[in-house]
Amino acid sequence: MVTDSLEVALRQRLDLDRYGSNKRLLFSLQLTFDIADIDTVAATALTDSSNDKACDLLYIDRDAGRVVLAQGYEATKLTQLQAPAGKAASLHQAVNWLFSKDQPAGVPETLLSAWRELHEALSDGVVGDIEIWYVHNLPESRQVEEELRAARDAVHDRVQHGYPESNISISASELGRATLSRRYESSRTPILVADTFQIPVPGAFTEHGDRWTALCTSVPTSWLRERYALHGADLFSPNVRGYLGSTRSQSNINNGIQETVRNEPRNLWAYNNGITALVHNFNFNDGTLEITGLAIVNGAQTTGAIGSVNSGELGEESHVLTRFIRCDDPETVRNIVRYNNRQNPTQASDFRSNDGIQRRLVSDFQGLGVVGYNGGRRGGAEDVIRRPGENQLSASVAAQALAAFHGRSDIAYHEKGKIWEQDAIYTKVFPERVTAQHIVFVASLLRAVDEQKTKLGRIDVNERTKDQAELLEWLSLRGSIMLAVEAIGTACETLLGSAVSDPYSLRFKKNLSMPKAAQEWGPVVESLLAFAPDQLREPLVAPSALRNREVVTKSLNTFRSLVVSARKYNSAAYAPFADQVSR
Repeated sequence: MVTDSLEVALRQRLDLDRYGSNKRLLFSLQLTFDIADIDTVAATALTDSSNDKACDLLYIDRDAGRVVLAQGYEATKLTQLQAPAGKAASLHQAVNWLFSKDQPAGVPETLLSAWRELHEALSDGVVGDIEIWYVHNLPESRQVEEELRAARDAVHDRVQHGYPESNISISASELGRATLSRRYESSRTPILVADTFQIPVPGAFTEHGDRWTALCTSVPTSWLRERYALHGADLFSPNVRGYLGSTRSQSNINNGIQETVRNEPRNLWAYNNGITALVHNFNFNDGTLEITGLAIVNGAQTTGAIGSVNSGELGEESHVLTRFIRCDDPETVRNIVRYNNRQNPTQASDFRSNDGIQRRLVSDFQGLGVVGYNGGRRGGAEDVIRRPGENQLSASVAAQALAAFHGRSDIAYHEKGKIWEQDAIYTKVFPERVTAQHIVFVASLLRAVDEQKTKLGRIDVNERTKDQAELLEWLSLRGSIMLAVEAIGTACETLLGSAVSDPYSLRFKKNLSMPKAAQEWGPVVESLLAFAPDQLREPLVAPSALRNREVVTKSLNTFRSLVVSARKYNSAAYAPFADQVSR
């Protein structure tokens, strides 16, 4: 069964076990958005606690223009017919405080941090999509669907009221057992609909590549509507998010497509970008196209919008420009999906993957035995599903760690895409002299800070000391982990007891694995983070968190001064660490 394969894959993700009931939620996020390092995302995005105000996760990706608000539920009895609708209804509470422009009262500082980040992104106009998820391990239900639809409409009203000039697509999804199973299967099998179809078309021509053949034509909107009515989301198997829905707003693209179909059907071909689909085979003969298999790579919104129009509203027959691609080479298929799929746009890091520095680093990491570093080039879906183990490091996390350690925690957290996109930033983060060993040094520091947060979170709330509770609260503030890496980077000379003329020369004397390197950082991180709740709070709670570099610099200077004054009392932790580091 499809569901069985999903559950097997989920059980094999032992690295996510530490997140408890949020394991499925994080797996869903990683699978949907091809996230290379889910732990780094989880450290910030998870908001689940005893006072989370009905928000288990708030994921904000400024680079992709994406916001996901999610609630999760893991049933122990799988015989239940549906997930609790009350959990879906509680999302209204999260919507009310999160999307109100008035600062909410009575919420923890960690949630205020999330609220600030969300509204800064909305004010900056970088948000293009807002998604509401209810993730669980039971069958989907109409009752939950209605609650989610109401939450979606509430978000729409709040955003239109607070940011009337915004152009944001808002959707709600119940990711129950069946839906998540389809997403998982889609990541492994690009073509789920295997039927053979006969299509009347006005004409066609073919194109050929090294390992693919394509036929270009125009398909009737009535045929497209029938396919959507019959197969639904299975048509979009390479495009795991599928159709996002339509709202009665001039700014909503899908609503615009429907209006064209109703009122200007003969102009649809000229107004629309068209559709790209994978097929097993095609054959054109005398005005009839026969295809076997159908998976829409690009055009899910066009197909869904047309498919959602009532048959009586279609009006005069119109056509949509369509490319049908036949390819049996798995790697080429993955690239076709990746570069055509609008929900997985080419990322800035992709353009650096052939850079000489990145090619050298890929080779050097292979020599060190560290896996997963691909120089910025993203892997296929199987890389997300099958984790290679603990001694791994993604290029995106490496870039964030480098930027933070070398004084730009704001870019590392808020605008990591700029590291790859802007030459001035890229050359500072990845200078010619950067080495794989130095990246292990800084990335393992990032991992050690994250592990410290996890360690504190595992302590029963009734057994945490006041200091532990305050530090955990600080580590839950958005951007705190990147700021911690920058702060510790500024204190490196004190830690090592000597001048450091070039911070990029720092590395461990031995070639340590990522877990071992993080273990070396452990005592130092635990000691230094004791100063963080008092000295490094203001940069995270002030307006424009982390990006107000004057506030950040002032706090870092105070932090470094305290580290200097306390060095002789912490020499037991600093000296053994310094002995392991090469300058």
